[in-house]
Amino acid sequence: MNVEANAAVSPEVFERTARVESHQIGADSTMHLSGLLRMEQETGEEHMDAVGLGYEKMYHDGIALLITENAVEVQRRPIRNENLRIVTRALGTAGVHLYRDFTFYSGEEQIAHILQASVGVDCRTHRPMRPEEALFHYHVFPQSILPREQRVTKLRVNEELPPLGERPVRYSDLDMNHHLNNTIYGDIVEDFLPEQYKEWKKVHISYMAEAVLGDMLQVQGERRKNGFLMAGRKQGIRSFAALVQC
Repeated sequence: MNVEANAAVSPEVFERTARVESHQIGADSTMHLSGLLRMEQETGEEHMDAVGLGYEKMYHDGIALLITENAVEVQRRPIRNENLRIVTRALGTAGVHLYRDFTFYSGEEQIAHILQASVGVDCRTHRPMRPEEALFHYHVFPQSILPREQRVTKLRVNEELPPLGERPVRYSDLDMNHHLNNTIYGDIVEDFLPEQYKEWKKVHISYMAEAVLGDMLQVQGERRKNGFLMAGRKQGIRSFAALVQC
């Protein structure tokens, strides 16, 4: 099945520009983690729209793309009124996962990078779909395997961590799939992060189970040799994990 796409738009590389707005800025006068994740999300959505595979088209076809990993690294965080250029590239696949990255530039200066993994799921059964089911049959994105050393490994938290507090899922947190939006986890991480980690340089978030309206996340965390490890549970199920490094 072919989809009608803008012939001027590459399915492999896409870029957009965005200005950093005041509501995206936190108490330290730099952009919140959630602000970076929102720019990432919108860039990906605009790219998919441009190649004819926007949310509505894929939902009509019974497919949803869910982000499973976000590995964020900043050289510095954006500031208010800064004009950014965000470049995203489709990198390839590994198993059921689809990989792309996002590089943030201020002028010619690279200031941030996000490696994203996502998976296509059947909207009715929530069954993960292999790339040939979710995307390749549209004949848009390249069929290539991402080398192992370029992938991101899902965070594993097998033990209980010390409690940090609770966070309810509110209506304003929900996305179009009625789940806690991926970007909101950035706020949760920063809200429960100890003061000495507020000037983070790397944040890796693994999304494990969707949280929905009315869920109460039990947030846990502790310091480790390689950073601050955080995790969330809802109804006894691991919802997310995050590793923050300075």
